[in-house]
Amino acid sequence: MNATLELAGEQVELRPDGSLFWPAKRTLIVADLHFGKSDAFRAASVPVPGNADGTLARLDAAIRTTNTVRLVVLGDFWHAKEGRTDQLVEVLIEWRAARPEVQIELVRGNHDRAGNPPAGWASDWKTLALSDPPFCFTHYPEPSPDGYVLAGHLHPRITISGRGREQFKLPCFWFGAQFGVLPAFGSFTGTAEISPVRGDRVFAIADGELVSIPL
Repeated sequence: MNATLELAGEQVELRPDGSLFWPAKRTLIVADLHFGKSDAFRAASVPVPGNADGTLARLDAAIRTTNTVRLVVLGDFWHAKEGRTDQLVEVLIEWRAARPEVQIELVRGNHDRAGNPPAGWASDWKTLALSDPPFCFTHYPEPSPDGYVLAGHLHPRITISGRGREQFKLPCFWFGAQFGVLPAFGSFTGTAEISPVRGDRVFAIADGELVSIPL
């Protein structure tokens, strides 16, 4: 089930797939797709399964469910140059060509040194913060005078304890006073523990559900 909250005076929807939907602009926002990560591991002789299909299927479902007209990717579209294979690029081009009605804007992340966007996804990276008041779309979660920042980069997770003292490490959305951080959307990504402070809002993703974590 989705969670609705107010950010900078706007209603947004958090989705358990890790995306954020801005209904007023029919804009879907995702972070850290890391396409080609499994290919990069295999290129380094690390036998891991996986390809882009899972991430693209979830992205497609989110676009259809929300009736999105604009997709914003908050950086790290690619994972590494070694994983940017001709086969992967062709898959991404075909996926994009089948959805010409969706406008796509790609914010450049630190991993996007891997190369240019695939044909049709965007003419080039947004190398500066993308301002769309009251929001500012960036890769790095840093305050901006241009608006409330929505970012990625951290792959945030939070650890919660169960009644039996067991611990669960869960990907999450993290919203502070000046910026919010989305979980990594890619199917094959790690996570990093966050340290929220009182007043922040955290929503963990557990078994396909969003759970508001009291701080």
